[in-house]
Amino acid sequence: MALGSIRVRLTAWYLVMLALGLGVFGIGSWFAMRASAFQTIDEELEDRIHGVEKFMQLQIASLSPVEIRDEFREHSVLGPGGDLFQVCDEKGQWLYRSAVLENNQVSIRLPNQLGDEPVYENISVQGIPIRFATGRVVVNSHPYTIQVAAPLKEFYEALERFRLILWFSVPLLLIGAGLGGYLISRRALKPVDRITTAAESISISNLSERLEVPKTSDELQRLSETLNRMLGRLDTSVQRMSQLTADASHELRAPVSLIRTTAELAVHGGRTNPEYHEDMVQILAEAERTTRLIDSLLLLARADAGEGGLQHELIDVSTVVREAVAQGQSLAAEKQIDLAANPGSNTAVVRGDGEALRRLFFILIDNAIKYTPDGGRVQVQLEALDGHAAVKVTDSGIGISESDLPHIFDRFWRADKVRSRGTGGAGLGLAIARWIVEQHRGTIAVQSRPDQGTVFMVNIPLADLNTREVRDA
Repeated sequence: MALGSIRVRLTAWYLVMLALGLGVFGIGSWFAMRASAFQTIDEELEDRIHGVEKFMQLQIASLSPVEIRDEFREHSVLGPGGDLFQVCDEKGQWLYRSAVLENNQVSIRLPNQLGDEPVYENISVQGIPIRFATGRVVVNSHPYTIQVAAPLKEFYEALERFRLILWFSVPLLLIGAGLGGYLISRRALKPVDRITTAAESISISNLSERLEVPKTSDELQRLSETLNRMLGRLDTSVQRMSQLTADASHELRAPVSLIRTTAELAVHGGRTNPEYHEDMVQILAEAERTTRLIDSLLLLARADAGEGGLQHELIDVSTVVREAVAQGQSLAAEKQIDLAANPGSNTAVVRGDGEALRRLFFILIDNAIKYTPDGGRVQVQLEALDGHAAVKVTDSGIGISESDLPHIFDRFWRADKVRSRGTGGAGLGLAIARWIVEQHRGTIAVQSRPDQGTVFMVNIPLADLNTREVRDA
């Protein structure tokens, strides 16, 4: 049993709180019992005062002092409480005095020293605690003091028995509660041990495994479900990293091999000057392609690490679209493709990174040109609609099959690998495009059918023009 475990700490806190609660309950019960007993005794003493008063009203007017004492003596024997009371008049003369009180010279207050309510006090007589009640009464227009008493020995013995019961029962109750609390907490936290054991068995090689989810509808179930979702995200990320590494290795192997082979031929093949020049041109083209691939990989790596580094300022999307179209004109001209732009007449200002947006639209235009046959058409359209800058890139190309549509934004995915490699694509452009759109809190979608062309639709929220001036991209 680990002293630092949760079940031990829970049991300790439970015992501390229970001990405090029982302590407060025990002390409160003891004082409540004591107060209740005193209240009962005081009510009994007050009833005895009224009884003596009633007796005096009936007998004192017709009896001599000696006869009064005899009657009081008889009353004390027959009345409740026994021979423990004394009576005096306003001058301090005794009408009656019990032998025990007289022998111990128990003092009494005169009537003029008392109010309307009886006075209660505890006095020890011959080592025995006694509760006294002293009250003022008026009989036949003469004030008298009546003092009655009751022994407290049995009362204190009862309190002592109750105290001993508390002293012995509370520790036993705490021991039993501690054992029960530990067993209950151990049973309640048993799923945590299973979760811990299962979590320790999961590593990067078996991230597909999941924790057992207890059907308890409590925090442990939510914890297991949360950990499983986290493992799912980690599994997806690791798979993407593994796929990225494998695809990057595959993509880099071809241009590096071609550069090496061409260089070896140029060095050892006895090439002529024109052949040297052709080799260098080929090496340069493959080096540029490899550089673009590495730049794209670095950009996606920074994006995955949350280090995109995009600037956010007010950008006129129409200006960015025109620059991307102008950049793609040379590519379209090589294939005799009609590249047309309709930037719209309305202002479309967004908050974002001008260079990233230019790259986004050029990727879509470049992709449309690659997959459009010679003599085809690519159209770029911009309009401000429902608080968004909506850009459509439409081509008359070969289209995308329905089975391929869900994968076009995946990294290194290509519907036609031979065609893509021939045009220099590595399958990263659309993945980068989607990341740029997401960084601008926008959306990107595609509609396409084989041999009927493709339409890419980008929507980016418009900025509030009342905040700052627009920066020309």
